[in-house]
Amino acid sequence: MKTKDFPLSKKRGKAYPLTRRYRWQVMSFIAKGRNYRVLVAYHTLVPEFIATLGEEVGGDFRILARWEFHAYHGGWHVHTVCGDTDNLSVGIVKPSGARRIPDARSYHRHMKMLNDGHAMSDAVATAIACSLVGIDLQPDIFVIDAMPWV
Repeated sequence: MKTKDFPLSKKRGKAYPLTRRYRWQVMSFIAKGRNYRVLVAYHTLVPEFIATLGEEVGGDFRILARWEFHAYHGGWHVHTVCGDTDNLSVGIVKPSGARRIPDARSYHRHMKMLNDGHAMSDAVATAIACSLVGIDLQPDIFVIDAMPWV
């Protein structure tokens, strides 16, 4: 991933940390006069998914939320800050004050990355990210059926 795709000025390598085993894309949108990007990434070998919502601030990004699923700890979860986000640090993946919801020791309703019989693909990853962020997307029925919360 190139720095210009999802810049983070305080990250050592200046780009979001993804290995070559990830397939990724960045979606951009404008809401209430502010520019946002969603980085969508999934691992090609293990069940791992990331959707990161960032607000553009002077050529850098303020991370507002990071939805994740990892094979090594169960359940879909989000890292986010509750409350005013205008004072969040810019240019870092994990801003101070971010919380994991649900907590790692709490009950998780969605323990599988995808419903049985489905595999991750670019279309499924896009649909999941849009569903999480609230972007209107009309995927085909097979893609909708893959999401565990639909």
